[in-house]
Amino acid sequence: MQRKIVDLSYPLASSTPPFPGDSPVEIEVRTVIPAHLPPGTAGYMNTSNVRSSLHTGTHMDAFFHFFHGGTTIDQIPLAQCIGPALLIDLSTKQPIEEITADDLAPHRQAIASTPKLILNTGWAQNWGNDQYFTDYPPLTRGAARFLVDCGIELIGIDTPSVDYSPNDVHFVLLGNNVLIVENLTNLDQIGQHLFEFAAIPLKITGRDGSPVRAIAITEET
Repeated sequence: MQRKIVDLSYPLASSTPPFPGDSPVEIEVRTVIPAHLPPGTAGYMNTSNVRSSLHTGTHMDAFFHFFHGGTTIDQIPLAQCIGPALLIDLSTKQPIEEITADDLAPHRQAIASTPKLILNTGWAQNWGNDQYFTDYPPLTRGAARFLVDCGIELIGIDTPSVDYSPNDVHFVLLGNNVLIVENLTNLDQIGQHLFEFAAIPLKITGRDGSPVRAIAITEET
């Protein structure tokens, strides 16, 4: 058996598109090692600052994102961020077409037996296009309620959000302790329905979310 690791994350750079209304990513170079100096020259190093919305690129929503008394991102149990996941292919969904409970019902047993659910809508192919943030397929409130009833603890999706304003799906999922990971990519490279998933947030004290480096781990013969 050979282990395969698939990077499910977008790069975080000044070119990374933020959610409409959020601040752009700013990476400030503070110091640079002069090119003519040999490695290890005393007093020289590369250092940088970064400024970004916590919900830009591949990121995790903490319960505090929509609930003032909810758990903040630094308090999320790491065990909830790592473990077996189920991948469901919904790539036939059209722009703005809703993901309903009926779409998920055929997978009820598998969803109920796997704590983490990853939805591949195929929407990652629109990354960088204007419609990426405006026309993605959202979950319905009924679909979110179905997933809560199945007992999942994390949902990941390759769209910028699980819903549109007024964010009913966020309220259902986060209100029932289901973590949300948005802006996943490369889901078509996983190649298996069941795999190991990991998305570790930064330990940002008292806040609502964090960028993550999400990965899939599979075993291949």
